[in-house]
Amino acid sequence: MPALLLTAHDCVGHIHLIIGSNAIANARCVKSIEVGAKATVVAPADADFHYALRDRIESGQVEWIKREFKDEDLTSLGRYEIDSVVDAVFVTLGGKESLAFRKHISTLCRRQRIPVNVLDSPNFCTFSLPSTHSDGPLQIGITTSGKGCKLATRIRREIASILPPNFGSAIERLGTIRRRIWEEDHRTQQALDDQLENEDDDTPAQKPTFNQLITPTDQLAAKTRRIRWLSQICEYWPLRRLASIADADIDTILQSYTTTPNNKNPSPSSPSH
Repeated sequence: MPALLLTAHDCVGHIHLIIGSNAIANARCVKSIEVGAKATVVAPADADFHYALRDRIESGQVEWIKREFKDEDLTSLGRYEIDSVVDAVFVTLGGKESLAFRKHISTLCRRQRIPVNVLDSPNFCTFSLPSTHSDGPLQIGITTSGKGCKLATRIRREIASILPPNFGSAIERLGTIRRRIWEEDHRTQQALDDQLENEDDDTPAQKPTFNQLITPTDQLAAKTRRIRWLSQICEYWPLRRLASIADADIDTILQSYTTTPNNKNPSPSSPSH
């Protein structure tokens, strides 16, 4: 079997259709809400609901369609901007008695090219949900491709346990450093462009570098230096040192970026603590 393609989807505003009312249906609703999607449950009025799912329905977090699933739900309950087609379908019904029903929904979704996940039926799925560890912008997903869900959960716990505490906050700060380095390079280039545009006949004697040609290669070199600088920080600084970066360290690191020669690596000891 070929390896699965692991992706990260932006699901904000999407509509996820959950078929079922058990504990798995509740877990799918929780995950959908976490990523900014709207969770819509289809289940008859007399269905046996998981208590937490019922609470979410009563609080308005989850929409409940009080009836059995209909084929047209796939193309009528979704967003207006995509012709009312739902963005994803989760089938949480299990057991041999629902096998034909699960296969039917999977076939419909494949025909409509709607991503579908079917409980305990890898052959009916077009995607699966990995066991994930989330810490702010950091997300780590582990999958065994349907071969051992409990093992995937254990592996995820093992990996998460070796990460420094609050590592997500450090990644946020690295993102801030990346953005400010880009802004610094942009300001430098803009200042040079403005200087050249403002020259006229009354300008005093020029510096020897005035006639130096500014080429796209120079801009590429600046971009390459920025990428290299950030890569060295991410690659060579110990994880615990990265995790200890505080807001006060950002200016120190940026000052080191603007004053360090191109051939010198950023030092983990640059910040002040």
